[in-house]
Amino acid sequence: MALRITEFFGFTPLDPAAASYVAGLSCPFVDSACLKPRHGACSVMPLELGEPVICCPNRMYGEGFRALEDIAKDVFGSDCILIKPSDANARKLGVGAPLTGKEVVVFGKYWGNELPLPRPKGVKANKASAYYVDWILAKLTSSGELEEIIAVEVQTIDTTGNYSDQAKQFFKGEAYARNNARNPGYSEAGMNWENVNKRILPQLIYKGHVLRREEKCLKGLFFVCPKQVYDRIRDRLGGAMHSYRPQPGSITFRSYELGPQGLPGTHRTMTLHGQFTTTVDQVALAVASRVIVDALPEQLGPL
Repeated sequence: MALRITEFFGFTPLDPAAASYVAGLSCPFVDSACLKPRHGACSVMPLELGEPVICCPNRMYGEGFRALEDIAKDVFGSDCILIKPSDANARKLGVGAPLTGKEVVVFGKYWGNELPLPRPKGVKANKASAYYVDWILAKLTSSGELEEIIAVEVQTIDTTGNYSDQAKQFFKGEAYARNNARNPGYSEAGMNWENVNKRILPQLIYKGHVLRREEKCLKGLFFVCPKQVYDRIRDRLGGAMHSYRPQPGSITFRSYELGPQGLPGTHRTMTLHGQFTTTVDQVALAVASRVIVDALPEQLGPL
């Protein structure tokens, strides 16, 4: 395992444009505190891949929350407008521009309150038992009534090992050089790909089933992730997944990849890499099938 930091507080390490963000431990993509201020890495490059992997969720909100806007425009039309809940309330009260029926209210961190998923009957309401999706996009009518919602979950990937040695040098404004190491310029760390199986897919199955019961959730759950996570999910689920249109009980997987390093003082661009839609049932069946297949050699013993 070996990786190096490719984006440090939003920029190529040691880019002078990052200085104010490094000093303030802040994120340039959401104009708020950095989620991982001890190392400030937005993306890293594993040696074996040779391409940057987004490792911070806030990095997925680059270009003005483009990932959310892309989904909203695909689902609700290219002329829709994303607004905050406070703006929607003001418009309903006649303050500011009137509602036109093109507004999509965004509920989630940095925009407005996160909304918990409905609890099963008999489960008492408390924060510890609440499940959340990262974003709810709510389409309003011109009279302010709720027309439709879509749910969006955003995940990146965790790392294993430690690359704080690189961050320490970058915080000092110094280049990182590990000339005596087996892989110069890289730390002995890696990507926690197993989280796809242990955490990400089980959560999507549960949340997808919950959202299926929501009357206004007509296009299901959207899952946004980096290209490399998307590729591993597709590998994990197998190549025989049936494709569906977005509908109640569906999961739409959307992935983004980072473009090449640009001029100093600029961010790497984000490009839509892939998308496919299937159902919660198809995902659950594929996961269960793989669990059984993976367990067979151990259960059967040596042949």
